[in-house]
Amino acid sequence: MKKNLIRIMTALTVLALAFTVAKAQEPAVRNYALIDMQYLLEQIPPYKSATEEIEKKAKAWNKEINQLNKQAKQLYKKYQEDYPKMTPEDRVKCENAIVQVEEKSADLQKKYFGRGGEAMKLQEKLIKPIQDSIYKAVKLISERRGYQIVFDRASSVGSIIYADPKADISNDVLTVLGYSE
Repeated sequence: MKKNLIRIMTALTVLALAFTVAKAQEPAVRNYALIDMQYLLEQIPPYKSATEEIEKKAKAWNKEINQLNKQAKQLYKKYQEDYPKMTPEDRVKCENAIVQVEEKSADLQKKYFGRGGEAMKLQEKLIKPIQDSIYKAVKLISERRGYQIVFDRASSVGSIIYADPKADISNDVLTVLGYSE
């Protein structure tokens, strides 16, 4: 009886070891994938022309803002030179003129580069459609190959480009925490 038990235990151990070795040799199933968004964008010709157009506009806008800043500096320099000879009314006029130019410069900065500014609108118009087409392609490939999550390896924060809603365990977390419906 003791010999049979030892044989059975040995056989089970050999089977378990064989199963473990066989499992280790199977290719691992991945449910995630990686893309390099920067590489993809660089390979798409419309992206290059869009970025060139945005850079060209930004350069022109910066030139306009810099001219106003230069004008404000010149007005201030003249104000400092003429200050001793100016009447109090002339000083106020000159100060107001300087402030007006500085405000115009700040307004243009905001108009062109602020939240919802021209640069952002241009980027939305030219770049977003390209990014959307990449997203659609990633989603299609993910659905075909069974990837639940696709990460952008070029992103410094490891952005998730696509996530299958089935991979979202938020409700499970709420259940474990005791906040489920």
